[in-house]
Amino acid sequence: MKWRVATNLIVILVLLQMIVGCMWRPATTEAHISQTSSQQEAVRTKYAANVQIDPDKHAVTGTLSARFPVKDQQKAYFHLYSNAFVERPELSTPNWLYILGENRIEGKMTIHDVRVKEKPVPFKVNQTILEVPFDKPVAQGEAVTVSMNFTLQVPKNDGRLSYDDHAIWLGNWLPILAVNESAGWRLDPYLPIGDPFYSEVADYDVQIRVPHQYQIATTGLESLAVVTETRPKGFKFYDIQALNVRDFAVVAMDDSYRSITAKVGETLVNTWYRVDDQMDAVMRVHDVAKKSLQYYSKSFGVYPYQEYDVVRTGGFFGGMEYPSIVFIQDKYFETPGGYGDAVVAHETAHQWFYGVVGNDEIKEAWVDESLTDYATMVFLQQYDKKSANEYIKRRVTRGNMAASLYAEQKISAWQSVDQFPNWPSYSDLVYSRGGAMLWNLRQTWGEERVNEALRYYYTTHQYKNATGKDVVDAFTKVAGESANPYFDYWLRLKPEMEKPAFNWSIRGKSKVPTMNTK
Repeated sequence: MKWRVATNLIVILVLLQMIVGCMWRPATTEAHISQTSSQQEAVRTKYAANVQIDPDKHAVTGTLSARFPVKDQQKAYFHLYSNAFVERPELSTPNWLYILGENRIEGKMTIHDVRVKEKPVPFKVNQTILEVPFDKPVAQGEAVTVSMNFTLQVPKNDGRLSYDDHAIWLGNWLPILAVNESAGWRLDPYLPIGDPFYSEVADYDVQIRVPHQYQIATTGLESLAVVTETRPKGFKFYDIQALNVRDFAVVAMDDSYRSITAKVGETLVNTWYRVDDQMDAVMRVHDVAKKSLQYYSKSFGVYPYQEYDVVRTGGFFGGMEYPSIVFIQDKYFETPGGYGDAVVAHETAHQWFYGVVGNDEIKEAWVDESLTDYATMVFLQQYDKKSANEYIKRRVTRGNMAASLYAEQKISAWQSVDQFPNWPSYSDLVYSRGGAMLWNLRQTWGEERVNEALRYYYTTHQYKNATGKDVVDAFTKVAGESANPYFDYWLRLKPEMEKPAFNWSIRGKSKVPTMNTK
């Protein structure tokens, strides 16, 4: 994509600024984000994007290239999640209406000029899947570059990808390489329940153009970004890097937005709000964000990224997590405390469980959500007992009831999201039942012993995709014997495992861990 500026002089000045900016970009960014080996870095996908955000037209145009080592010698697949919002009859069903709302405007991503190794190829788009054939077989393990041009008409709805009069929030918007497992490509559709996403960590280098009165918050490092601006009243150009992350989200905000910044360890916490928001509510959001980040770092392992953005958006979801950035629903910037505390604490905990340690959110949604909801409860209890007691009571009550509510329906927490009939069943089982499971264990073991298992899980699987079995294995190591009975009772709703589960938790309270989890 080509961008034009008013005069040749401006072009020269912009280039000079970019060159100078690149000279002072810190060389330690990757070292701070990850201590992974050079071999791990070599196999990470490298995305490079150049995009223009047009808030007036609610559109994004740009180019994307992805360089990755080949597993399939014939082709590659990318997710085009934004095509889920092309108008069709199923969007009017209850589960879709829950996330989109009644008043929606469709959106779509159009792909142009797909190339492999700079040669055009006859690509295919099937709803949310882009198939890219190789013109000739590529040796397994060889790095190949796929590039494309795209145009995104941003949909308007209550979801993760939308806009209002002051901002555009772009979640799950860029084409992203599908996960290629040993059994083959994972080409899951965009489902109307849960967070139906599954990705691997990658490196992003994204250039973003916005109108001069706009500013952005992203997964990357805005504080270290090279920012240039054309005059008079032209455009801002951001050059953003985000390394070792499993997605790249953006919010473009007009000049009605402001930010509050604090330092937590080595991380800048930025809370973005509108000038007409209630400042006591804004300060509460900011306080929960920075204190929960500090608490989880101490409890589970240090947060490895240099920035964390908490951004006011619209949406049905309360909050939505992405690496280094979360979207928080606008109503929590209007009234301080209450359920808003839990939303911010929950999305912050996702930075550990989903962000740094990924998982298959389609087949095993409980892995990140249950751990995250437990973390939310333990943080809230030491932050604000009144707020915590209300939240914990609701979660534990629903979690305990889930066994009788859903056993006859033959659904449980440990299943794919497409097997849940509706959002209430998903919430009761994946959030409440899973969170109550760990809360119950905390009552027996104590918080520190539960944290031992979670620290081991976190440190062992950083920047990887973990499984439910990995979570069970972490608790097995701390308990000194198999944790399967406990997880089978709570997550698979096996009533015959109630007594073995109880006995396991009692014996595990005092046993010496089978390996050091610190």
